Amino acid sequence: MSDRLRLFVAAYPPAEHAEAMLAALRRLPLSRHREVAAAHVHMTLQFIGERSARELDGVLESVERSCSGIGAFSLMPRELITLPERGAPRLVAAETDAPAGLLEVHSRLAHRLAREPRRNASDRFRPHLTLCRFARDERPPRVSAPLDLPPFAVDRVRLMRSILKADGAEHAEVAAFPLDEPRPQTRSERTGGA
Repeated sequence: MSDRLRLFVAAYPPAEHAEAMLAALRRLPLSRHREVAAAHVHMTLQFIGERSARELDGVLESVERSCSGIGAFSLMPRELITLPERGAPRLVAAETDAPAGLLEVHSRLAHRLAREPRRNASDRFRPHLTLCRFARDERPPRVSAPLDLPPFAVDRVRLMRSILKADGAEHAEVAAFPLDEPRPQTRSERTGGA
């Protein structure tokens, strides 16, 4: 294993949901693009970036603590959109809703693992799963197409390693962290210790 690890934390849909989102993408009249393989469709919860192998234990602990006490949640694919919102579109993604569990995991991960936390409130987390990327010289029109797909459960998050190759990135799971049911509060915690 190389001493430098390019890491991110992600939630993956079940295979049949990834395929359904890609099938919806294929119905769009898109210009030159490269579709994401179904096994690679995911929602990035936190991009960590390059870390040394000796930092891995600390990263694992941070992800585990970020997931602690958060129960499984469902994500509802709502719309196919182009991103970024401003400038030339670079990709098409399936935007989802933003349930409280997702936002809490993201917030904890960002607090613990972001090297440079975002300062601009407009640069906020927008839950989405990338489905395709446009060719660099392509200037595609914007996409906004509603999705009629069922929600899917997220019962774990994964720490992933991205290995950059000439034909694209290869993703390898480093560890998975289950989202369990939140621990019920004790009477003392509910009343503030009174």
